[in-house]
Amino acid sequence: MIRSFSGIILLCTLALSGCNGCSSNNNDGNVNVNGNSNGNANRSGFTPPTPIKPASTVDPNFKSCNQFFPLVPGSSARYVISYSSGLVADATVVVDASEENGRKVFFERTQIIDRSGGLEITQTSERKYACDGERVQLISEKTQSDVAGQKSNSEFKYRDNSVAMVDPASMSRKGTTWQYAFTKVFNRPGDPPAVVDEPTFVTFEVEGDDEVSIPVGKFKAVKVIRKVGENRITEYFVRGLGLVKRVATEGTQWELREFGGLKATDKAE
Repeated sequence: MIRSFSGIILLCTLALSGCNGCSSNNNDGNVNVNGNSNGNANRSGFTPPTPIKPASTVDPNFKSCNQFFPLVPGSSARYVISYSSGLVADATVVVDASEENGRKVFFERTQIIDRSGGLEITQTSERKYACDGERVQLISEKTQSDVAGQKSNSEFKYRDNSVAMVDPASMSRKGTTWQYAFTKVFNRPGDPPAVVDEPTFVTFEVEGDDEVSIPVGKFKAVKVIRKVGENRITEYFVRGLGLVKRVATEGTQWELREFGGLKATDKAE
């Protein structure tokens, strides 16, 4: 359910994967949110933030516009992210919704907390989505980061009609492709904003049906290849759950470990 590997996740991956020389470190992923406190308990002066929760409860009659990207208000998903550098972190994703300018907008909040010791990294992001028929459009994204006390925030400005997920029929066709692009603005206290006007392009291609085994079960999935520049990421999407696994060529891996308010419709035998 963490659906989009949008800008901040990519940047987080690149930054933390580059920490191979760091003493002991972390990154983003999620299993048991309560484990965050235990994992960080030996850090002097570091208090992990309170785990995020959805502001609403799940309506049992709610129907998502796209089962491969189920933006269900009140739902939650938890991942563990393991990096090739040895860093591990917990990622919690929650979804809520409201009306904006006459249309329903979905708010997906992600909280990433270091839980393997060393660098003290926490990060929160909020993405806005809207449905366009059975497609999911990505509207905006903002993040706040705290790395060993160094705070910063970022804004990702997406082009109009940026498609985060194509319709389910297109997902069933091997070779389906789509793309979106964004520019970035970074801010750190005391520094002028750093504006990156050169757009970053993210491309996707459906590789076809596959099976994936993760801690919460074995599922029929659709395998999608995401490319950002020279970076290639393999993602697995399951109807009713959304993103369940992500593997980057440099070794970083996301795995779904827990979810609430979602229901898989393609469980494998």
